[in-house]
Amino acid sequence: MTDSSSISQRPGDTHASTGGSGHAARELNGAQVALPAGMEVLTTDPEFARRILAGLEQIETRLAQQVESSDPLIQVTASHLLNAGGKRVRPVLTLLAGEIGGGINDDVINAAVVVELTHLASLYHDDVMDSAPVRRGVDTAHTVWGNNVAILTGDLIFARASSLVATISRRAYQIQAQAFERLVVGQLQETSGPPEGADALEHYLQVLAGKTGSLIAACGLFGSMLAGASPEVEQIMETYGEKLGVAFQLADDVIDITSTSETSGKTRGTDLREGIPTLPVLVLRRMAAQGDSSAVKVLELVDGDLSSDEALAQAVTALSHHAAIQQSWAVAESWVAEAEAALEPLPESTAKSALHSFARGMVHRRA
Repeated sequence: MTDSSSISQRPGDTHASTGGSGHAARELNGAQVALPAGMEVLTTDPEFARRILAGLEQIETRLAQQVESSDPLIQVTASHLLNAGGKRVRPVLTLLAGEIGGGINDDVINAAVVVELTHLASLYHDDVMDSAPVRRGVDTAHTVWGNNVAILTGDLIFARASSLVATISRRAYQIQAQAFERLVVGQLQETSGPPEGADALEHYLQVLAGKTGSLIAACGLFGSMLAGASPEVEQIMETYGEKLGVAFQLADDVIDITSTSETSGKTRGTDLREGIPTLPVLVLRRMAAQGDSSAVKVLELVDGDLSSDEALAQAVTALSHHAAIQQSWAVAESWVAEAEAALEPLPESTAKSALHSFARGMVHRRA
């Protein structure tokens, strides 16, 4: 196993041995397995590392099996985003929660596959709703095959996830259903916007708890529960996962503005063009409302006509150099701190150290 990449103390710093998406690759029996930022702890415990990497290798194999189809169109559309890679944040967390709970087993592996499939399915739908042209460095499915095929492909992948989770247990099926319901409700709340008189930033955090936090919380609960953890440990891991999920999306919001398209694998500033409220813009609006003249000037660009690439680039550049970005990082880091605090009752172990490192890596990354 190669030496771990260092994790920067500020987002945007150089990471050694990482790909464009900001995650490291590790070799196991000749297979390259992608890992999210923050997993340098694997180098401190070879046996722990072996279990995690072996689990990830099994997950990759089962993911590929789950998107297989005898229909040529379905085969290529269903495997489109899977083949493009990804950070595998959810599978890694499920495995770490399994280690906390008592050890990785076949049910933990299958649960990790379920949450990643659910995440993949949601991306097909998200890209249609957001009119996103690029995802993970490749053209989005709807730009290649059209909206109908993209939506139906997402539905098919979710159906595969539902079939797989039904083989685990009744409770596992309920956890999956409840997480997906929260994900959809979060998306609907984002679409409808904050109720009249509600604080826009607080509403957005509630949206993220549903859209992103719910599924990552399910990872913590799945892994610990299926490994035999106590109800108290299950609750700790569920809380950790939800707070980490919000932090992860908040960091994504900032990275969407501050990174290059080559690094992130996405088109920079897509959310600005679509008028989707994200953390940096919400912070900018709050600063402008409080009388910050520089925020008012940047907001004029952000709220202007962004249909041209030149206007979008100007708005993105102005926002990326504004103090709202540093304030946004501070918000994301506060959620990471809460996630880490949730782990306090757990006994010290390599798995607990990995969860701390994993949490910090979710913010201190480039993409």
